[in-house]
Amino acid sequence: MDRPQHPATKPTETRDRGFLNSSEPALVGGLRLIWGRRRLVLGGSLGLALTVATILYLCPRQYTATFVYERSLTEGEYSVLLRRFYSQENLDKIIGRLHEQGLSRYVQQLDRARTQQSLEKRIRFDAVPMYPRRLQTTDPCTSARISAFQAGLLSITVFGSSQDQVAQVAAIVTGNIESVLPLYDIRNHLKESLYRLRVSAAEIEGNRFKLSTDLQKEKAKLESLQALDSAAGETAAGGVILQFNSDDRSRDTLSLLGQVRGGSSRIVELPPAPGGTAQRYNFHDFLPLSYQIRAAQSKIVELQETLSSDTERYNFYLQVLDLENRLLRQIEESLIGVPLAEVRDGGPFTYYTAQQYLDFVGEQLRACPTPALCDHLRSHLRKTENLIFMNTRAGERPVVFPLPKRALQNGILALLVSLMVTTFVAVLLEYRHGNLPARK
Repeated sequence: MDRPQHPATKPTETRDRGFLNSSEPALVGGLRLIWGRRRLVLGGSLGLALTVATILYLCPRQYTATFVYERSLTEGEYSVLLRRFYSQENLDKIIGRLHEQGLSRYVQQLDRARTQQSLEKRIRFDAVPMYPRRLQTTDPCTSARISAFQAGLLSITVFGSSQDQVAQVAAIVTGNIESVLPLYDIRNHLKESLYRLRVSAAEIEGNRFKLSTDLQKEKAKLESLQALDSAAGETAAGGVILQFNSDDRSRDTLSLLGQVRGGSSRIVELPPAPGGTAQRYNFHDFLPLSYQIRAAQSKIVELQETLSSDTERYNFYLQVLDLENRLLRQIEESLIGVPLAEVRDGGPFTYYTAQQYLDFVGEQLRACPTPALCDHLRSHLRKTENLIFMNTRAGERPVVFPLPKRALQNGILALLVSLMVTTFVAVLLEYRHGNLPARK
């Protein structure tokens, strides 16, 4: 009797097209899968890495130059500086100068930059040391120290595709920072000064009516005292003593011990002051008439002098307000490039500098009509020069450095990433072709 025929294959034999066996370790199976797809894994990884390295090697080299300013800035001042530099009106000034220097390619790069992050790839600001992070703290002392922290240095880095381009762009950027941005500080200074002058002028105007009323009152009082003195024909001699008697605790009385004509003395009993205290009385009313007349005359002279000085200060404030309004108008018109009366939808931006503003202030100083106004202009001129001096950089000609391409480092990184990606793709292909063992 014939014996039944059995297949020659074993139960543990791998599939004809598979690379994994359910009975072997996962690491061995994974290596077997990678080896089976070695052309895909190695070819894709090496091809992508070589492509990245070649592109980085052939791309144009980037250059950079860094400028350092020794300027103390709080975090708020640093944010304001960035907003001013990256503002549209200031960028228009820089773009205009770049066009004049023939740097149209750099202008196109700035035009394509729509956000501050993209602009920082061309021109970047850094504060040294860095500002501390805002912590969630309820301690007012800690918050105050964080707010008062100041960076000692301000560095500006300019990037470009060639050494000449970096040098030209850096000259325009530093010129903007040192000659144009101080105009914004001067404008804020003028606005603060105008605000203080208007407040002071308003206080003088508000006190003028009260001072005039008090002066008329004192004049009427002086006339009454002089009439009373003429009618009585008596002038008290000597001094007076005010004495407060509190022997009788049920009633407080104020006694006036005085010397009258003839050398005799008397005590005048006065009714208790409201509330039972002698301090509610005006002791000036119990002086002799001659003393009261002199006091009234002194008060009148004081009020007249106050009114006169207030009037002089008020006229000076008006002159300073007119002057500073002209200075502010000059800056406003220089920032937009056209007179304010002709502004409709904006005008062409001009590269007006702080030095030109100083020249304008010098012209106003030469035509100053009064010494007091000249002193005020000189003070404003010194403050403006200090604002400009704060934007002076350390070192006139910094070195332009080439940026490393890092083709090798980035190629190795691309190789590692592509190895992981191609391995994952190989696993997916095996699963799609059904060559992976089913999970039990």
